[in-house]
Amino acid sequence: MHGIENRISEFVAIHCRWLALVLLLSAVVPLSILRDAHINNATEVWLGKRNPARQEYNAFLAKYGNEEFVILAGAAPNPLSDDCLAFQSELAERLRQVTAVDDVFTLATAAEVLSEFRQDWADLIRQNTLFRNLLLGEDGHTFGMIVYLNKIEGAHTRRAAVEGIEAALAATPHDGTRMHLVGTPLMNVALDRGSLRNSLRFLPAAIVVAVLILAVTLRGPAPVVAVLGAVGVTTLWAVAIPVALGKTLNMITVALPSLLFMLSLSGGIHITSRFLVHVGNQVDPVAAARLALTEVMRPVFLSNVTTALGFGALSVSEMPPVVEFGIFTGIGILLSFLFNVTIVPGLLRLLHRTAGVPALARPHWTAAIGRFVCQHRNRGVALALIAFVLSVALTTRARVESNVLEFFPADSTIRQDYEFIGDRLTGMYTAEIDVTTDSADGSTMLKTIEAMAERIAARPEVAKTLHYKTIAACFKNVPVPIFLPSLADRKNPMKAMLHRYVHRQDGKISLRLSVFVRRMANSEFHVVQDFLEEEAGATILPPATYTITGITPLAKAAEDALIDTQIHSFALAGGLILVVIGVFMRSARAAVVAILPNLLPIFSVFALMTLFDIPFDTATVMIASVAIGIAADDTVHFLAHYKEEKQCGLDTVTAVHSSLQKAGPAITYTSIVTAAGFAVLVLADFKPIQYFGLFTGVTMVTAWMGDVFILPACVAFLHLWEQPETGNTNSDCPSE
Repeated sequence: MHGIENRISEFVAIHCRWLALVLLLSAVVPLSILRDAHINNATEVWLGKRNPARQEYNAFLAKYGNEEFVILAGAAPNPLSDDCLAFQSELAERLRQVTAVDDVFTLATAAEVLSEFRQDWADLIRQNTLFRNLLLGEDGHTFGMIVYLNKIEGAHTRRAAVEGIEAALAATPHDGTRMHLVGTPLMNVALDRGSLRNSLRFLPAAIVVAVLILAVTLRGPAPVVAVLGAVGVTTLWAVAIPVALGKTLNMITVALPSLLFMLSLSGGIHITSRFLVHVGNQVDPVAAARLALTEVMRPVFLSNVTTALGFGALSVSEMPPVVEFGIFTGIGILLSFLFNVTIVPGLLRLLHRTAGVPALARPHWTAAIGRFVCQHRNRGVALALIAFVLSVALTTRARVESNVLEFFPADSTIRQDYEFIGDRLTGMYTAEIDVTTDSADGSTMLKTIEAMAERIAARPEVAKTLHYKTIAACFKNVPVPIFLPSLADRKNPMKAMLHRYVHRQDGKISLRLSVFVRRMANSEFHVVQDFLEEEAGATILPPATYTITGITPLAKAAEDALIDTQIHSFALAGGLILVVIGVFMRSARAAVVAILPNLLPIFSVFALMTLFDIPFDTATVMIASVAIGIAADDTVHFLAHYKEEKQCGLDTVTAVHSSLQKAGPAITYTSIVTAAGFAVLVLADFKPIQYFGLFTGVTMVTAWMGDVFILPACVAFLHLWEQPETGNTNSDCPSE
């Protein structure tokens, strides 16, 4: 095996300059592909087509039509005044001109009809159960408009619809009253905008910080150029691959560039640090490249494999964006091996013509720490075990919750709009009860649904219930002989809405009950859905059937998928990585040694999340697999060097000291650079990117502590690769 590695190292060392140039030029291809990149955070993207909750919702939409809508709301001294109604009418007319808009439901529509027949039309509207908490707030000042959309296909159409609605609102003259907009399409577009804006703003800042720290730690521009060249090509190719396959980015996968940029640094830094040591020892650049590759190619490959496995474990998730994030990040990590072992030595050779360049500082201070820890192994392992138990205990109290409003700053427009409408007008999320029975039983079922709706509306989480009878009885106080003949000559304003609440097919009738749920965290949707299930189960009796769907059940399904993702991906990633370490190191004990140094950093991060009451959600769902992949990286480098030192006959303390002397600088520099780069993302105002940067940066620090303070104690405590001391060393052993 080592013979093959030596031959590969020698081939790459000789030909790496032209290999580096070819691979650098290949970046033109992903750059052209990335022009077609798009972001899409729609519900169907998160749950996928095969999710049972999503399939039920699709069947519901097939009956009643598209249910994407936008609510516009404002406040006026009198929402039914001539000026306010004129504003609503003009705005509604402009909205109907937007291609994606199907219909607009406003107070002005009802006022136009009723005012011709009743002088007390305004009082009728205020007392009407249909309009209350839907188009007219309890305070008497808040008014709303519902904009129903046609079926939307893809992020482009959704964004165009939202931009059209925003443009119509901006073009409508008004007295300065601020209009608030909410709805699933708006939230999806806001997530797209937040993901893109923060990525474009803070990724360059993170790169600048990483470059500055690299320049200080690696002492000169040449090593920085070499490392960044490989990292840049890796990042471009890894992000371009999903785009080339027709995938859209989302608020998780949009983190791919920053994550891959930071994680790809590790292999390049390890190669560069060893190259600089050999060049500083008067070795010519070709030989220095060969020696550096011989020493670190195997651990770099193994660390890339283990990190890729950590991300690949996310493929067990039921959420397509998480699966794509795991798969394509894993592919990017594997690509980084190819680019690091070719571009880095190639550029180093081009920029280092002669030997004698000053080496990195020696001895490295991590070696002294390793020696001390190794000498106090029992205490070190005991303290680590105590910390591990406490961290696991805290982790069991962690919350799983996804409230997308919390992703935005408190002063953001989208959050203020949701708070305004949720507090003063109506609910913005809907749960839908779809009841099917024989057509002959339709009238009886209508009465049953009406009674059930009254009980549901009494719940504090519910802002409004809406069903066929509520709409049909909208104008019941208007004298029938006068009202109906006039309506025969014009379009019934309730007709379009009525069609959304009844469906007839093959002798069956389906009736729909909409439950508008107030603004709240997704975890509270469980309470609402459990109540709806209980109420429907006790009320809708066979042979009638029912399903409960809508946005709130979809949110609950997404939260359940989050929990499964955390548990299954973490267990799979941990098991695979430990097995791979044991196989590559040819030692089951090596896998055991790696358990505590790798799991403690991860559970310590989870414990911090629990202490600061930060839940696991769509922003933090991938942290478990990311963390274990990162933690295993430097563990592999240390164990690879330690195994070589032990094979040379060195005692444990000396072997630990020598291993950290070789691997310690690169482990430390990698941790500093990546932690600082990710820390910049904390400045983002978009919580998914902010949390991702914070906890990934913390993971880098805790992983470094695990490899420097805990791993040496574990290898000494378990006598890893212990051999009888002969006092002799192998002449072929690597040396500084």
